[in-house]
Amino acid sequence: MTRRFVLRTAVLVTAAMALPALPAGAVIEPLSAAHKTTLLRIARDIYPHEGFLDDAPYQAVIDAILIESESNPAVADLLAKGIEDLERRAHEIHKTDYAAIASAEKREGLLRSIELTDFFQKLKGGLLMGLYNNKALYPAFGYDGSSWETGGFIDKGFEAIDWF
Repeated sequence: MTRRFVLRTAVLVTAAMALPALPAGAVIEPLSAAHKTTLLRIARDIYPHEGFLDDAPYQAVIDAILIESESNPAVADLLAKGIEDLERRAHEIHKTDYAAIASAEKREGLLRSIELTDFFQKLKGGLLMGLYNNKALYPAFGYDGSSWETGGFIDKGFEAIDWF
C-alpha cells in the first residue's frame, strides 16, 4: 500500500461523506409560484425596509438562491423542506399559509421559531450580502460607500451628522 493510495482513498471517502444525504432516486420538485411568493415574504420579513425598498432587490437575491438550487440538489432540498416546515407551522398555529398572515408580528414569531435552521440561515446570509453589499442600494440606505479612499469620515461628512 502506497502513500498515494492512502491519500487518494482518504480524499474519496471525505468527498463521499460531504455529498448531500438524499435517498437514492430522489427527485427534487421545482418550487411553485406560491413557494416563490413565500420566499419573497420571508425575505421582506427578515430584513424589513417597507416604504423605501420595493420587491426588486429582494427578488434578485431570491432568484440567485433559486439559480443555485438548480445546480445544487442540497440547496434545492433545503429550500423545499424549509418552506414545507414553515408552512406546516403556519397552518398549525394560524390556520393559513405563511404569506397570507396579515400580522408582521405573527410572521416574525414563526420566523423566530426557525431562525436556527439551515434554511433560515441560508436566506438570511444571502439577503445580508445581497441587500447591504449592493452598491446600487447604498443611496436608499443613506450610505455614501467606503470613505477610506478619500480620507475617512472625518473629512467626508462627519460634520454633517446631526444626531451626534
